[in-house]
Amino acid sequence: MRIYYLLGFFLLSMIACRQDNRTPLFDLFYPNLRFTIQAGENPLLPGAYVRQGISTNISNLLQEFGTDTMSIGEISALEARIVSLNGLEYDFLSAISVRICEDGPEPCIQADEVFYLDRLQEFREDEVLQLLPGLRNARRVLIKEDFRLEIVVFFAFSPPANYESQLNMTFRAYE
Repeated sequence: MRIYYLLGFFLLSMIACRQDNRTPLFDLFYPNLRFTIQAGENPLLPGAYVRQGISTNISNLLQEFGTDTMSIGEISALEARIVSLNGLEYDFLSAISVRICEDGPEPCIQADEVFYLDRLQEFREDEVLQLLPGLRNARRVLIKEDFRLEIVVFFAFSPPANYESQLNMTFRAYE
């Protein structure tokens, strides 16, 4: 009887562990995106740091890799991190959401999230925060010339100092 359970478990794990059949085309890097978390911000409200008109550089990448937007099926978040430029630890944060959307006056919404980090009580005593990639396909936004970036932070308590911060993020384009 035990052999049937093991065989069943093995078959289920084989079915569940499918290989990723996507073919990577190129990576999109967005380094050095700086923002400042101000001392004394209200801990009851999230802080939002907005950058508009960030170039996707998609035209140059398409030309460099000899492809076009029609061959891109998906652009996924790959990795991102936030670094404290003045060496202070992010012990006042409880969560972070990085969102991208079409450039313009309209704010991004929660569904536009591409990177996040929650349960920061486990990671926040660091000056570098490695964010987790979301599952969103960012193709619709990143095949345009520009995008809007919003870094939304949720506070555990009010920041005791100004935190000069830098976001570096990478996406990968797939066929």
